[in-house]
Amino acid sequence: MKKSLVAAKPIEPSKELERFFGDPPLIGNERLEDYLVFWSLIEKAAKPADDIARLLVRGLTDICWEIRREGSIKVEIIKKKQQDAVAKSQGYTRADYERERRAAERTSMPRVEDDEPSMFRKKGSEPVEKKQEDPISLLAQAYLHDDGNAIEGCDWRLSRLELRRSALLREVDRRNQIVARDADRAASSIVDAEFTEAVD
Repeated sequence: MKKSLVAAKPIEPSKELERFFGDPPLIGNERLEDYLVFWSLIEKAAKPADDIARLLVRGLTDICWEIRREGSIKVEIIKKKQQDAVAKSQGYTRADYERERRAAERTSMPRVEDDEPSMFRKKGSEPVEKKQEDPISLLAQAYLHDDGNAIEGCDWRLSRLELRRSALLREVDRRNQIVARDADRAASSIVDAEFTEAVD
């Protein structure tokens, strides 16, 4: 990730709260600027009503960042598995073996016009035509060759992170509702007090 995601100024947390956040969960070439913009966008959307909600939004940002990373890892694993599938599919088939055997037999006999040239060509001769693979077929092969269950492992981690994200989203919403309800009660009690004074 070399460019920033969005050219936006991040929201700064309250100074009292900032010292408790700690370092963002950055790995490899992940940039702090990108993380801060990401956090800012999530905070704008979540609209935390108080510092407790802001702490929850920070946790939500971290989880969303991890989901983003895990998705990228899964894509790279699939690409690698597809490359492995292509490499395996370009190996010898039974037909390749038979063609090579017939070519070897013909070399021991007087040479006639070779209609099935050997795959072992001399330097400078034309290359063997590569087999064209269907992208969907390669994807299927990538999943089939997932012996270490790397793809399934990514899916499992993604589902766990998504559950945590959903729980935090609900908690931020619940916290905002509590703060709004308390503010409404406080405003209502002020109005009641003013009305009582006016009557007296």
